Amino acid sequence: MIRQDITIEVASDPRLLHLVRALVRGYLEDSGFSGDRVGEVVLGVDEACTNAIRHACGGNPEESFRVTFRSSEEFLEIQLEDSGEPAQPEAVEPKAPPEQPDAAQVQPGGLGLHLIHEVFDEVEFCPGVTQGNCVTMKLFIPQ
Repeated sequence: MIRQDITIEVASDPRLLHLVRALVRGYLEDSGFSGDRVGEVVLGVDEACTNAIRHACGGNPEESFRVTFRSSEEFLEIQLEDSGEPAQPEAVEPKAPPEQPDAAQVQPGGLGLHLIHEVFDEVEFCPGVTQGNCVTMKLFIPQ
């Protein structure tokens, strides 16, 4: 059985992301995750929120997005939903980082999706047809 634990709506303002990070950290720690794993997941959720603010909401602080936390005995699920501009299908495909990156090669865009896919056990992106996006990120609970 999946239980919906928390749903929050957050204004599309990067200054509020520290609150989302604190909530994610507490939720994970209360669910038995610890150490580096918590830090990785917090970073992954932060990247997903930043993408929503930057791309779907266009940086408009009048827009907002929802973060929902669900759980079962086997997994935790963190879902972000926005009502902004739908992402193009090719934009939600993770890009592999360069094997030997140097500062001149690294450019913004795309590597955050790679990070999200690396951190979570399952990731599903669902861009809307005319409006909105949804990303569902799943973690299996350590035994």
